Order: sequence, then C-alpha cells, then structure tokens
Amino acid sequence: MGPFEPDLIKALKNHNADRQHGTDGHIHPAKPIPPATAENLRKTEQVLGFQMPELLRTLYREVGNGGFGPEYGIVGIEGGFKLDGLSLESCYRRMLLLPEENLHWRWPAHLLPLASFGCGSWSCVDCEYAELPMILWDPNDLEAALEAADALTNWGNAFWDQGLSLTTWLQGWIASKPEPEPQWPSDAWMKKRLGFTLPK
Repeated sequence: MGPFEPDLIKALKNHNADRQHGTDGHIHPAKPIPPATAENLRKTEQVLGFQMPELLRTLYREVGNGGFGPEYGIVGIEGGFKLDGLSLESCYRRMLLLPEENLHWRWPAHLLPLASFGCGSWSCVDCEYAELPMILWDPNDLEAALEAADALTNWGNAFWDQGLSLTTWLQGWIASKPEPEPQWPSDAWMKKRLGFTLPK
C-alpha cells in the first residue's frame, strides 16, 4: 500500500461502522459485513484469473466483504455482500460474456465492476494500471443490433473516466466530497483497453 493508505483503511473502518451512512444509496445491511478470509480471496482470484491489487485485497480483508462505499456500495467477493444478486466474481464473469450479445462488446480484462450506481451502471476499478483509475460504465444506451463502426462507437460511449483513482474515490466518499463530472476516456485508454478510439 501507499504511504497514506493505512490511514485510509482506518478511516474506512470507522466510516463503515456508522451504518446510517454505510453507502450513499442506503441499501446497505444493518450491520457491517465481516471481512473476507484469505480463503475467500484465494477462491475469488482463482475465478477472476488474476491477483487483485493490494489495496483492493486490503479493503476486503480488513474493512469488510462489501456493503460499504459510494453509491450503492462496494460489491462483496465470495461469501460477502451482493448487489443485484451478484458478487464481484459473478459480475465480472457476466461482463466477459457481453460479446454474446454483440461481438463488439469486449469487456477489458482486469476491469472490475466494483460499486453499483443503479440502473445497471457500475463504477469500475481498472487493475491494468498501478494508479487504479475509476471508470464508470453506463450500458443504458447500448443497442445490441448495431454493427461495425456504429457498434464500436456505441460501445465506446458506455465508458467514462471518473477522474479519480481508487484511493481518491474512497477518500472523497469519506469526506462527503462531490465526485467530478465524468469525462470521455483518453484516446490512449480507449486504444489500450477497448482496441479503438472514438471519432472526433
């Protein structure tokens, strides 16, 4: 973890203990969800196919197995808090199956849907980068019938850069700081993670 993250974990534990403010969406459980075990983490990472970043592992291992955080809260891993009936693993696997609906809907590997914003939207942490940027995914304008360039543009428009790292996202939540307006992702992110850039 970075130099400030032990303080962040301590602050999250304190914030999580106040269940009236466990999430912004107020659908959190009445009591904090117990932390995940080492075995929970091992099984989760086996399903995901990669090891989660240390900060994310620490959230689950020390703060709680989901049920706290911005919007409707962080989804739990195996044995933890579910959102829309989904765990982190099952949600990620569902995203990887999106090409069955449209072959252009290729979910970026290591982009984990972390917290539900409601209406199918998720705040995702991009584990491909050391700084762990947060990416908002909003599928509400996706049209499965589109093809070729139209389908790519439609898919690309579902991703938004929240302008925050996982650390600053959590720090902002603790401080009740409004999030910045999401912006279009950079061309570099689009090219690396989606394989194309949006037309200007």
